[in-house]
Amino acid sequence: MFTLPEYYHLVKSNTDTIGVWVAVAPSEVPKETGLQKLLFKNTDSNPPRIYTTPDDKNSCWKTPGPVAGPFKVKLGDGSTLTYYWYRFADQPALLNADLSNAEREAMQKKVEKLQRSWTKDKEYLPPPTVGKLADIDPALIVTPPRGLEFGYVPIVTRQESEK
Repeated sequence: MFTLPEYYHLVKSNTDTIGVWVAVAPSEVPKETGLQKLLFKNTDSNPPRIYTTPDDKNSCWKTPGPVAGPFKVKLGDGSTLTYYWYRFADQPALLNADLSNAEREAMQKKVEKLQRSWTKDKEYLPPPTVGKLADIDPALIVTPPRGLEFGYVPIVTRQESEK
């Protein structure tokens, strides 16, 4: 979780027609603006939305369904994810991808081979030549249960704010 600055100042140079917004400390805001007297708060009184998957036992989320779980992780934004481990070919997205069973099974074999040969100690893509890679929440790096290291993937089924 982080808090954005309340105040900004638009800075333009002689060659810059657009400008850049720069954060300003409250003590640096001119008194004549009257901004210090204003309170900026969230007026949304609705409870945070829970994102969840269908619970119908005949849905692709339940049939054939996960092989392990539920597991939970707490993210940096304060929300909690619930996830399960699915056999790669049996994950809901592939069940709805209009693939035949034979196509899904062929994909399953390729994924198992890829997961066995792509170890995390090797570099598979060159680093970017411009910009930088995005950071992800470390809680999203999960370890599969014993026996599910190859051919299985974690699938999030729920995200909620826990009190």
